[in-house]
Amino acid sequence: MAENVWELGTNSVKPYYRSYLGNGYLGVQMPQDGTGATAAPPVKSFIAGVYDGEYENLVEIPRWSGIKFYDGKNWLNLKHITNYRQVLDMRNASFSTRYTWENDGKVTDFEIKFFVSRADAHLAAIQFCFVPHYDGEVTLENSLDGNPFDNLNLQYRGSEFDQIWLEVMTNTFKVKIAQAVKVLCPQGVVTLKQEVDSSSPKGITQRLRFQVEKGHRYTFCKYVSFFTSYDSQDPLREAREKVAEAEDKGFQQLFQEHSRAWAELWESDILVENLKLQRRIHAALYHLLSSVREGQDHSIPPLGLSNDGWGGHIFWDSEFFMLPALLLLYPELAKTMVMYRYRTLEGAKTNAKEQGYEGAAFGWQTGRTGKECSRGGFSSEIHIVGDVAWGQWQYYLATQDRNFLENYASEIIIETARFWASRVTYNQKADRYEILGVIPPDESTCEVRGLPTVDNSVFTNAIAQWNLRTAIRVCQMLGKDYPAIWEEIAEKMYLPLDPERNIFLEYDGYSGHPIKQPDVGEMIHPLEYPMSEEFMASNFDYYLTKADQELGHSFFPSVHTVVACRLGRCQQAYELFQQWDGFFLSPFEVTREILADDRNTIFLTAIGGFLQDFLYGFGGIRLRENDLKIESILPDEIPRITFKRIFFGGKAYRLTVEKKADQNTYQLKEL
Repeated sequence: MAENVWELGTNSVKPYYRSYLGNGYLGVQMPQDGTGATAAPPVKSFIAGVYDGEYENLVEIPRWSGIKFYDGKNWLNLKHITNYRQVLDMRNASFSTRYTWENDGKVTDFEIKFFVSRADAHLAAIQFCFVPHYDGEVTLENSLDGNPFDNLNLQYRGSEFDQIWLEVMTNTFKVKIAQAVKVLCPQGVVTLKQEVDSSSPKGITQRLRFQVEKGHRYTFCKYVSFFTSYDSQDPLREAREKVAEAEDKGFQQLFQEHSRAWAELWESDILVENLKLQRRIHAALYHLLSSVREGQDHSIPPLGLSNDGWGGHIFWDSEFFMLPALLLLYPELAKTMVMYRYRTLEGAKTNAKEQGYEGAAFGWQTGRTGKECSRGGFSSEIHIVGDVAWGQWQYYLATQDRNFLENYASEIIIETARFWASRVTYNQKADRYEILGVIPPDESTCEVRGLPTVDNSVFTNAIAQWNLRTAIRVCQMLGKDYPAIWEEIAEKMYLPLDPERNIFLEYDGYSGHPIKQPDVGEMIHPLEYPMSEEFMASNFDYYLTKADQELGHSFFPSVHTVVACRLGRCQQAYELFQQWDGFFLSPFEVTREILADDRNTIFLTAIGGFLQDFLYGFGGIRLRENDLKIESILPDEIPRITFKRIFFGGKAYRLTVEKKADQNTYQLKEL
């Protein structure tokens, strides 16, 4: 088992940090019992792009996964179980759970297999097997339960034969969410009795009672489908039809189709020789890919579809940490993220107008519409505006898709430049442009100073300058006019500097306090702000000593590893990379945001940073306007990395970087 790079498993229910199943449309948490029937806290499930409420929070949909079991005396619980084993099969994106339940003299063996179909976005399936060591009557109970959710209102519910269904509508956006469940009983079930309970305000329950024989194996298949009014004019009808189709295909065929879809994704695997590291790479890719799907126009929240932390909102995390991890490996998935920004561009224009500015101001936190969803009104963390434009340009660089640039990215890049031109302040005395009253990426800065904002965050000013210069470049490429003032603002943009230390200051008045995240480091990577190697080294060395190690933010190994590689410091890069060991949690190698606590797990932002360390750090990949540059630098501990399939300019390549006789080499072969 130790050499299996595709499976992560546990023989104990503690310690246990939940993983999840997802296909980019639907996500559901994975609990110890295999379905969620006994889970505490309850299992959460989400559909991408479904937000509601004043602050547009990601909607938790009615609970659907749990299969409750009654042995004639007690309901199944995890207090009296033995022979426990749960495995996440990352290659096939499925969970298998087995255990023996012993209670009041009755013994039952369980085996459960659960997957959310990658081949069919609207379908999930559970195979529920049990062997009773007794004769008697047992009960299986399946529910669709919207009762815990005040923001959901009942529309329809019902049952027919072996199917139950539920449709609810959200309070604010009036989005219909329809679910249907179909449970197939095995042949030979004796005296089956089916009961349907609709007595709760917003739920429906199906109970199956039947006689069992000692030692006989019973296998039930549960199919669940999901549609919303964003997907269909009649989501309930489609949900019911979908589970009927699932019955026709059967569990094994559905699983084979699902596995083939994942096999295609794994064609862009990253291969290393270290088994522990290989499993961790697979875990990172698995958890990130489970929250994104081609053909959509949704982006990825920090916790993806695994949870609703931070309201499930979209932050700069998507552009600066997750997007670069997907761009070269999965451009079709990355496109959904940049198209989300285009879909919400009108909301960004409204944000700017309501604040008295021009152009488009993408909100620090956004949901469905693109309006600012931060509590307390418009956030001052406006570097997000440039971050969004940067993501658009990066997608263009990776794909060389001129149509995308002309029809989508250019408008975002130009409108965000218009925002910066209206947001800057001209300091006549110093003959420079400044950006006052902002929150920098390192938000702890404001907490330390006890002020709501700072002036001239160096990262904010740098990304604004980049945005203006790139907008000029785009206008030149497309033959469009642009305001001459853009060139002046970019040329005279003020970046706080400490000439004695030969470093940028994080903001005006920075006093050397510990930092939560590396703002100046993020200028080096991913932004690639132009600077000499000597100046880069001065900044890196200075701010490395300021990293708040007690807090231990995942942005540090994400960024520092790549910057050390950029500086040619191979061994230091690997030492910094090793900090990741503290961020991955058992048993399924989920990541946390910070070392100081473990509340925000399956932190996909960190996963994006971890993958970037291979692509842009050790792999040394650099995106340029007309080509791909490779400057690999490998430590002895990672002598070879193979990127099975990367894409650039619409073509697929296999990239192998290798260290031979202390020389870094690479081979880029078109597929």
